[in-house]
Amino acid sequence: MARVWIGVLAAMSAIQARAQDADILWYSRPASTWTEALPIGNGRLGAMVFGGVDAERIQLNEETIWAGPPVPRHPEGLEAALADARGAFARGDNAEGQRIIAERFMAPRISPRSYQTLGDLNLRFHHERGAPPVPIELTGWKRGPNLPRPDLAQLDPAFDARWPEIADAGGIVLPERTTATFRVEFDLTEAQARDYDELRLGPIDDDSIIVLNGVEVGQTHDWSKPSRHSIAAGVRPGRNVLCIAASNVGGPGNFTRETLLASSGVPRVYARHLNLERALSVVEYKLGGVGYRREMFASHPDGVIVMRLTASRPGSIDFDAWLSRPEGALGYSSSAERLVLGGRASHGTDHMGVRFNAVLDVLPEGGSMATRDRTIEVRGADSALLLIAAASDYNAEDPTTPLTRDRVRACAAQLESARAKGFDGLLGDHLDDYGPIFERCRLDLGGGPISLPTDERLRRVREGATDPGLEALLFEYGRYLLISSSRPGDLPANLQGLWSEHIEAPWNADYHLNINLQMNYWPAEATNLSDCAGPLFDYMEAMLPSGRDLARQMGCRGVTMGHEADVWLWTGLTGQPVWGMWPHAAGWMSRHFYEHWRFTNDEAFLRERAFPFLRECALFYLDWLTPDESGRLVSGPSTSPENTYVLGGKRLSLSMGGSMDQQIIADVFDMVIEAGEAIGSEDAALEDVRAARARLAPGIVVGDDGRLREWAQPYQEAEPGHRHMSHLYALHPGDDITRSSPEAFQAARRSIEARLAQGGGHTGWSRAWLINFFARLGDGDQAHENIRLLLAKSTLPNLFDDHPPFQIDGNFGATAGIAEMLLQSHADRLEFLPALPAAWPRGNIKGLVARAGIVVDLSWDEGRLTSASLRPSSDQSISIRLPESAQGALFSSDRHAEQQWFEDRLELRLHMGQEYLLTFTRWPAATP
Repeated sequence: MARVWIGVLAAMSAIQARAQDADILWYSRPASTWTEALPIGNGRLGAMVFGGVDAERIQLNEETIWAGPPVPRHPEGLEAALADARGAFARGDNAEGQRIIAERFMAPRISPRSYQTLGDLNLRFHHERGAPPVPIELTGWKRGPNLPRPDLAQLDPAFDARWPEIADAGGIVLPERTTATFRVEFDLTEAQARDYDELRLGPIDDDSIIVLNGVEVGQTHDWSKPSRHSIAAGVRPGRNVLCIAASNVGGPGNFTRETLLASSGVPRVYARHLNLERALSVVEYKLGGVGYRREMFASHPDGVIVMRLTASRPGSIDFDAWLSRPEGALGYSSSAERLVLGGRASHGTDHMGVRFNAVLDVLPEGGSMATRDRTIEVRGADSALLLIAAASDYNAEDPTTPLTRDRVRACAAQLESARAKGFDGLLGDHLDDYGPIFERCRLDLGGGPISLPTDERLRRVREGATDPGLEALLFEYGRYLLISSSRPGDLPANLQGLWSEHIEAPWNADYHLNINLQMNYWPAEATNLSDCAGPLFDYMEAMLPSGRDLARQMGCRGVTMGHEADVWLWTGLTGQPVWGMWPHAAGWMSRHFYEHWRFTNDEAFLRERAFPFLRECALFYLDWLTPDESGRLVSGPSTSPENTYVLGGKRLSLSMGGSMDQQIIADVFDMVIEAGEAIGSEDAALEDVRAARARLAPGIVVGDDGRLREWAQPYQEAEPGHRHMSHLYALHPGDDITRSSPEAFQAARRSIEARLAQGGGHTGWSRAWLINFFARLGDGDQAHENIRLLLAKSTLPNLFDDHPPFQIDGNFGATAGIAEMLLQSHADRLEFLPALPAAWPRGNIKGLVARAGIVVDLSWDEGRLTSASLRPSSDQSISIRLPESAQGALFSSDRHAEQQWFEDRLELRLHMGQEYLLTFTRWPAATP
């Protein structure tokens, strides 16, 4: 994209010119909260860029900054406790069996022991600007009648509001469960309309909608906090009408006691953006006739974070820089141009974790530089280059034995190497490294008001609009986040990916393995990022020793893992049975090993890594399973994460033979048998697996209500709209439920519909799972509706997924779901556009990957497949299931592929190294 100087070209036209790139998130104001800031990362180092004008905060992360042990440990006698609990379940006393597990089996959950922020880079700029105008208090408010809900007509500036002015404090009181509209009119000069761009309100009980001159400029939802709102989109010279519909949900209620017009200090000419194609964050604005620009990226080849400050007028760069952390670290200057931050992750005096250092180099061109009180001061520079490196003593090979290297020296060596390259060299190497990875797969859905800021587009979706361009951006963003948080040799992406501002993060930002970590890696294979899955495989193999130890304690061979883990490589079944008594994390993860082989055709990986991991999971299940009263093998007791049922008036979570257990175990058995056959293994354990598979109780059972059972028995659901839909594992990510099993296929749909009817899908990751479910069901319109709802209800201003709070799994799940809508290959055939929604009538996708290692490009128009390109990684025969729009069409290929045409599919013979372009033309058409 051409470089456009915002300080030279005319105001907003320059900003909008940048926004025409569909792969950009952009905003017209700085971030006021962390979830508005924009992420950059190189897999190991990350940052959140706020884009402030007078003060900038760059929140920093390094993937190994974790508080430390102790970690959970199980009590003695697990095997005996398990036998006693199973005896109780066999007698029909589920409550007693669950009590035994809770009291004698579970390891205590030890928390907090969190992933933590590295700290902040703080910048204070000294711009030439006058004092901000004094805020104006708005008075003369009028109040409308009490209503049961907001009346939108009253928010129209033309509404004839013949209401009396509020005479005293009693006029702002809101009765319980009522809404009242408050209106005030005020006049502004042209200069005031330019300067006053922010509305500051005191707390409002409980919610409000704020409209200025017919433009919604904000809402409030926290009765205890004041709020600030940008009014730049609505304010104008002359007469202005401000309307606020305030609602009291319950209890005492009041309208705001203070309303101020103020200046935010944000220049009129301002933009910040994140270019996904270049992994580059840019902030630019104009003040006093000077254009300022900040460019920032995280370099993977050089292992540093890079920032360059430039201005359109020489000598205009004036700033102070310092490093800080909320707790657990101290900063100092080691030279006139270098600052060091050092500390240790912990929770006060508990859970002493890794020791770490961050080092900042500031390299101005021109001007002067001085260091005072751990702050670097730069004055009158033409430009400045800032470089950040970080290191810890975390030892991935043996976390109990910290590394003994000189961390500051290690950082200094990286910085010296980076300094030698200069900004242009660093940026060039960054683009050469990142660009080819991102470019492997690209989606174009057309449409969408890309000239609007991203948060404005998101607001329009919340109001009911459809924005295919924003949906494509969400797809690309998920791939960007995975590249930025999971590179080969690094740790896998955690619950917040790489980015967390907390000392005590929600759920410790740990590795949750009962869907969340798995969902993080759903898009890796299909969207051409197989190498980014490497950290997941490395981590799971590093967990094997502790997983084997837990299996032994339970009287089993092989390996087992619970629902949570972290960088200290422990595994256990922790906390309450409702979430913790679930020994299937390794079993679920084994599908990722298996799928990597299926997508890449990497036989060395299958032989050396996938089959051994699968085999250990299978060995555990051979010993874990127990016969029920009919002699069939069942799993348990365990939970169907994290759901409950009602039995005998009690709310319980554990059972025997739960559907998800049985589905995962069947999956592991099938995968290890197929993998063993593929490598020609003569392992005697495979015969035991085949025998156990024949005796395994089914996990796919259709109940009398036409839905899939979640438990082996038709228990009453305690939460019919529960966020987890674990009993649908066999639909996705498993592949046992397909069109070839129509009864189960329809039962899966009924199960999803029943969940949604009771409020299911109310968390971000759960909504993302629904996209994948409906894609597998071939229902593109429902899949798309869940994309829209994910954006409308569970997406933060910077497009991070909102659980709430922020969890990155929903981002990755959405990207995987969109890929699943356009290409599927799980049912031993390729399916082109299997779930194309009406909302995407035209588009193209380049670089999706199908199983068997086939790279696929697809184009469609008017909802009809027009072309497909296939690039196989091996010689093979494939079956292609065509969408209805392509059935009966004329088919041509630019190569003489061996082919057979059937009513609804093509059979092709492909050869490695060749590219096959298939085109489809609707009747009538000339025939050869």
